[in-house]
Amino acid sequence: MAVTDDEDFYMKKPDESRPRLGISACLLGQRVRFDGGHKNNRFITDTLAEHLDFETVCPEIESGMSVPRPTIQLRQVGDEVRLVESKRPGHDLTQQMTDYAQARLDRLSHLDGFIFKKDSPSCGVFRVPVVINEHGYRNREGTGVFARAFMDRYPLIPVEEEGRLNDAALRENFLERVFAYRRWKEIPAAERNVQGFIEFHTRHKLMLMARGSGVYQELGRMVAGVKVADLAQRREAYIQRFMQVMEQTTHRGRQINVLQHIMGYLKDLLTREDKQELLGTFEAYRHCELPLITPITLLRHHLRIHPQPYINQQYYLQPCPDKLALRSV
Repeated sequence: MAVTDDEDFYMKKPDESRPRLGISACLLGQRVRFDGGHKNNRFITDTLAEHLDFETVCPEIESGMSVPRPTIQLRQVGDEVRLVESKRPGHDLTQQMTDYAQARLDRLSHLDGFIFKKDSPSCGVFRVPVVINEHGYRNREGTGVFARAFMDRYPLIPVEEEGRLNDAALRENFLERVFAYRRWKEIPAAERNVQGFIEFHTRHKLMLMARGSGVYQELGRMVAGVKVADLAQRREAYIQRFMQVMEQTTHRGRQINVLQHIMGYLKDLLTREDKQELLGTFEAYRHCELPLITPITLLRHHLRIHPQPYINQQYYLQPCPDKLALRSV
């Protein structure tokens, strides 16, 4: 297949300062689907493209399948789930896809996240249909063969499906993880940089607090007293737990706790009217009358006037670029 102008754009030289996402190629408008079509996703191409670089992957084309091609499906065969042609279940493509995946994954370790195509027998992450008997009955308990191989190889790299990005809370959670993981990878001389490790934890404390005081304290203990001699071991344990914790979507009660914690640093600096206004936005957020971005924006305003070094450096106040329109519900 010839590379189109659009494909050339999304394969341009990456900006080293921006996170880089793997993307199922059809989501960027590439005509790689079984029928020669695509599933262009405007949020990805119009919004995310302003702030992230992309690397396209189409496991089906890259593993040797044609366009157009017979449809494929996941099918239960004994104790295994196999990748087969829908109309010729005897034509098993599992090994072909597995061999391709192992070779392709060697070249994807630099990614900061991956957005997969939902329901795809190669790329789907959640609830992919699996044919479970000769009558064609299906469950929705499968994972695409390539997606599973990717997650097994790179368990720390955040993954999501394009359909779930329509849910603002899931979208925000995914992007928070992408940018946090990128920051982790950018710690200079990481294997000997104790201060960089401590600073990473310090600047993410409020993001962790929003997921519960218990995990916030747990991760703090992993950092406490770290020395160069045990830094590598501490780092490995820390980032595994950090990324696991960050998968949790937080709720309003915990967000209110964090907002009140931040306000505590300003309590002696604000007028009575300013305090009442802040508390009013907190309560409106609690009762689903305002999005979270409203009290955060107001807190950022006061922190510009009354800077608090510890709070001002917290990524909680701006986990991603503002133009990504996060925290909108």
